[in-house]
Amino acid sequence: MSFTPEPGTPLAVYYAETQPRTGSVLSRRSLGTLDAVTIGRYAMTIGATDPVHYDPAAARSAGYAGVVAPPNLLAAIVEWGVGTPEARLQPDGTPDDADTPLGGGLGLRVMGAGEEMQLVNPVTAGTEVVLETTLDAVTPKKTRTGTCVFVTTLNTFMSADGAVLNRNRRTVVLRNPVQES
Repeated sequence: MSFTPEPGTPLAVYYAETQPRTGSVLSRRSLGTLDAVTIGRYAMTIGATDPVHYDPAAARSAGYAGVVAPPNLLAAIVEWGVGTPEARLQPDGTPDDADTPLGGGLGLRVMGAGEEMQLVNPVTAGTEVVLETTLDAVTPKKTRTGTCVFVTTLNTFMSADGAVLNRNRRTVVLRNPVQES
């Protein structure tokens, strides 16, 4: 049995505008070239002390072209640039951008609802990383606390030559704004 959010609500507007875009590529952009210092710093931050993450000789002797990133590095870096200016953040602190269609301007409440990673190929220093974001699913659900829309995006991290490095499926749940009484 399928249903849609209650007509006239911000959630219904969001669903009507976003659901038809399911399967569409939302963005494709270069994130730049991953360097050995970034890999080493991230590895140390998360406690990944294997020398292949910060010592080029150890990485080469293990069969890598350069220091190799810990498996979750790509998914962990949410923003590779200088960051979103505070004035462009939504009230919940998320950027209002096309990569994750979160109903900007509708006042929807947003909460993380899960993440899955598929590690395909190792990522080494010197790799130019390209990120393609696809709208994977937009699913309304009735829960015991009300109607929600679950939005899943698929982030595919690739090298510049198109080799898939990592796939990251992220889901957020959207709810109507809190009604002021």
